[in-house]
Amino acid sequence: MIGYAFSLVWRRKLRTILTSLGITISVILLSLIIFGMQDLQRLVSNAFQEQFNPNEIFVSNSAGINAILSNGDEQEDSEEQEVSLINDTVVQEIQTLAGVSGVSAIKTITGFEAQIEGQTRAIPSSIGSAWNVEVDDPYFTDFWGSVGSQEGGQIVVSTRIAEAYDIRPEALLGEVFLLRPARSGFGAGPNRSSLEKEYQFEIVGVADPGRDRNDFILPLSVGIELLADFGEFESSQELIDELGYDVLRVQANEDSVAEVRSAIEDQYNFGAVFTADDILAFFDQILGAFTLVLILFGVVSAVVASIGIMNTMVMSIYEQTKEIGIIKSMGASRGQILIIFLIQSGVIGLFGGVTGLLVVLGGMYFGDPFIVTALMENGFDVESFFTFDLSIVSVIIGLSILVGIIAGLYPALKAASLNPVDALRSD
Repeated sequence: MIGYAFSLVWRRKLRTILTSLGITISVILLSLIIFGMQDLQRLVSNAFQEQFNPNEIFVSNSAGINAILSNGDEQEDSEEQEVSLINDTVVQEIQTLAGVSGVSAIKTITGFEAQIEGQTRAIPSSIGSAWNVEVDDPYFTDFWGSVGSQEGGQIVVSTRIAEAYDIRPEALLGEVFLLRPARSGFGAGPNRSSLEKEYQFEIVGVADPGRDRNDFILPLSVGIELLADFGEFESSQELIDELGYDVLRVQANEDSVAEVRSAIEDQYNFGAVFTADDILAFFDQILGAFTLVLILFGVVSAVVASIGIMNTMVMSIYEQTKEIGIIKSMGASRGQILIIFLIQSGVIGLFGGVTGLLVVLGGMYFGDPFIVTALMENGFDVESFFTFDLSIVSVIIGLSILVGIIAGLYPALKAASLNPVDALRSD
């Protein structure tokens, strides 16, 4: 019975191949979606784990971060309380919390254009930050030089500056870095008295911040002094007392992250308190939703393919009506006829699934080097992108066979219900 079913498939091999193309296309689409999204999720997860310490807690009053990481109920509750200013007093209080091993304050610097002395072109709307960095900070994917004395006129610039001037990162060390008020771009525009101001710094380090946009990093005290002068505050302390810091990086002991975070949330009303896991979970939600939408397109393609299989099987039954009558007259049962035609439709699904997977695996093998090159050019440190998952392959093949069987169920039932006498009389 099984051999006879396979002989029917082989007898009409061209029709089988053409009919299975619908399943092949569906499998190619679904496989690329599943493999691609799985590998993308792995890539993002590894990048976060490499660049952010899992024991770090980030405190921010950024409305954008709060909107992303908080739900609506939390936002309504926070609106009833005054947002806590991240000033020196708050930094000291958080530093004394049980389980906290360190606190780093960060101030964002915007509203400036940057330029290497001696170059004719400036980089408009540069975005920098002020904080006391360390060479081995996991935030950097690569580093040249040193962080300097954390005082005076020294600065660390990003590899984006080197790329903008087409200069090797190490060649920037010792160069003079200029910051001038930008006449347009991010941040509030300069007032008339600050238009002619210019700040000079010696480049002592060049850092690669990965995918983050951070053109330069000043020592915290130097950056605060620059912003105070630029904003015409009487002192750095006045700026912090009125505006506060933008972000705190709170280092917690390995077994105290949850407790420290809970204590911060209970004592203060910041815009957002989060960890790298929270950001990663948000990206996972985005990727999950995007994957689901793409899978729906693949499912639609599979439905269209199943209609093609059904049509082919119905045509096959009309062509084999007399043959079915002969088989039945020889004693074949309804169940045996049903199995014969379900095997045919299942084989069509199997052939389409295997063909689609071979195309996908070939594309993954030959396309992986190009994807790796593109990712490395954008700051990702990867050796390969696609990974072969045998369990996914098994599921896809199983689903291909199942689609074929389901599509062939109606034609098979129709064949099994044929009256042998009427079938033998058919033309």
